[in-house]
Amino acid sequence: MKQKIIQTALKICEKDGYESFSMRKLATKLGVDPMAVYHYFENKDALTLAMVEQIFNRFQGRVAVVDKPSKSTLKIILYEYWNLFLDYPGMSLYLIKNSYNGFPSVVTFNQTLEYLIEKVFPKADIEKTLNIIIDFIHGNALAFSFVSYKKQKVKLSPANQKEFESLLVYLLDSL
Repeated sequence: MKQKIIQTALKICEKDGYESFSMRKLATKLGVDPMAVYHYFENKDALTLAMVEQIFNRFQGRVAVVDKPSKSTLKIILYEYWNLFLDYPGMSLYLIKNSYNGFPSVVTFNQTLEYLIEKVFPKADIEKTLNIIIDFIHGNALAFSFVSYKKQKVKLSPANQKEFESLLVYLLDSL
């Protein structure tokens, strides 16, 4: 049931956005008493943590850091991270607006990026470079994933993906 709650919550967030998500709406969608959800999750924050962890654990299962970090490896991981935000636009804005420190898998991901940046760009200011890269990914993902007035997911064309990839390569080459 716990997994079903998480999946249903993610679907609600994708349809209506995180801001309109509530435990009551979730219970209604599941067809259960609102208090039943609290049996599995103490509150909305606990459920949100489980949702974010599931999203990032799935993402981290798709990417792996190799023994010899390279710009190419960093590009692949960042491209997949961009896709993560496109796959979950309802949660994207929430994740961007809130500190990642409360989400262990997000902290782990940022540590992975810091490691790669340190290896690929040894003279770079790691924190500044990380912030530039993350802001670039977030901004592009939001630009591609929302139609502002209907909040509907936009289908990406191969041209959009190529454009993002070329901008990412340009950014990495500029660092």
